[in-house]
Amino acid sequence: MKNLSEVLLAGMSAAGENKIAVHDGLLSMDYDELSQAVFHFAGHLSSLGVKPGDRIGLWVDKSCRALAAMLAVTHIGAIYVPIDPANPIRRVEEIRNDCQLSVLITSAEQLDQCTHDVSIQCRVIVLNEEYYGTADFIASLTCWNEAMKAVPTDSPAVVDYQDVAYMLYTSGSTGTPKGVKITHENALAFINWAKAKLMPSKQDRFANHAPWHFDLSVFDIYVSLLAGASVHLVSELLSYVPKQLIDFIEQQQITVWYSVPTALKLMLEAEPLFAERCKLLTTVIFAGEAFEVKALKVLRAALPQARLYNFYGPTETNVCTYYEIGENVPELLPIGFSASNSIITIRNNTGEELAQGLRGFICVSGPTVFAGYWGKPAQENQYYNTGDLGYYNEFGELMYNGREDHMVKVKGYRIHLGEVEHAINKHKHVAECVVVLNEDKQLHAHITIKDKAPTLLELKMHCAKLLPKYMLVDRLQVWSQLPLTRNGKYARQELA
Repeated sequence: MKNLSEVLLAGMSAAGENKIAVHDGLLSMDYDELSQAVFHFAGHLSSLGVKPGDRIGLWVDKSCRALAAMLAVTHIGAIYVPIDPANPIRRVEEIRNDCQLSVLITSAEQLDQCTHDVSIQCRVIVLNEEYYGTADFIASLTCWNEAMKAVPTDSPAVVDYQDVAYMLYTSGSTGTPKGVKITHENALAFINWAKAKLMPSKQDRFANHAPWHFDLSVFDIYVSLLAGASVHLVSELLSYVPKQLIDFIEQQQITVWYSVPTALKLMLEAEPLFAERCKLLTTVIFAGEAFEVKALKVLRAALPQARLYNFYGPTETNVCTYYEIGENVPELLPIGFSASNSIITIRNNTGEELAQGLRGFICVSGPTVFAGYWGKPAQENQYYNTGDLGYYNEFGELMYNGREDHMVKVKGYRIHLGEVEHAINKHKHVAECVVVLNEDKQLHAHITIKDKAPTLLELKMHCAKLLPKYMLVDRLQVWSQLPLTRNGKYARQELA
């Protein structure tokens, strides 16, 4: 089977040497420059002894160089592991230890945030030309300039379709993040489907809004390169600053946009001239969370000629269903029809398939379903139970109907409330903790205390050492005793 990198490089080659491939606000690379950077970086990784199957961490902000490094990892058959650049070093170390990273790709800015009581027990490559900081807490360090002097590796590694291409870490119920293994087949099944469905051209200009540790970014990067289009990287500092996002869309002449609904709603509310300033948008896709119908109708009216799509699928399945919104927005928005050759069934608690109209768990099988969690036994079922509830309506459209566990979504990020509770319970003054998503879509912590109550700021500072920033609680309430149900369980519904 063809390597993921091989397929993308073929698409890039067909685009022509002078076309911009990727632009990060400071630097742009055309397709020839990007390809050469990939080949040299791949050669550098090989010279360091990186082998197929080795895990390579990417703890770095988005950039042209970071994209070249990411493609180089797949080029030699290794596995890249994108890590949130805002993650505290303790969480980075958790991930490094869990999957035994052999190389960590980062930047001088990231390293300078590390204190010297941290020992990074793997090779480090910084994407700066040189590194002038103190590196005595790093086992081995090289820089971008050294990588670009390496003997290029032109031929991609031969891979099996079940070989893992990259790993995305998600929130875990036990307080430890879980590595979702995505194979070359998984990735190619989705991006080939997306290219055939949306038919982007070489003239299209994609925005990459989602961070790279978030599965939405796979579409932005890979479908654009596969189609020979260009991709323009949105800085994570701008991700939810609506006026600057609109400036970005207008200045970069973006035609294809993909994000969580939150970003689109913020832009619609912030700019009365959204329709005029974003008139070049021909395709707008949203995923990751429900889009309020009232706001979606405003978007539909603002962009009457654009194609609007609702994509659905957890990290473990990539995009497995889609729904195209026509001229009229339905009051109950479907998540639609099978995508990426996925097979979608509705099943009960015992795994029995349910008939049309009956509510049950959305289960997925097919080529995009992940290869399991890193370090965990492979799943026994032939399908993956998403934990999401749904049913098929009378038109054969899949409808989403919520969840029954402690998994929630905030700005498209899937968060297991148990992991947030686990971190809060480590605070020396906290006795018990329940975290819920309240009606304002905020993470609300309800606690009992051992002696004195921490303030919200103190609790956030404590958790910031253990969790990504999107998992920090927004509100805090102290109880003498947490409310319970008649069965003696925490009354989560009441607290929410």
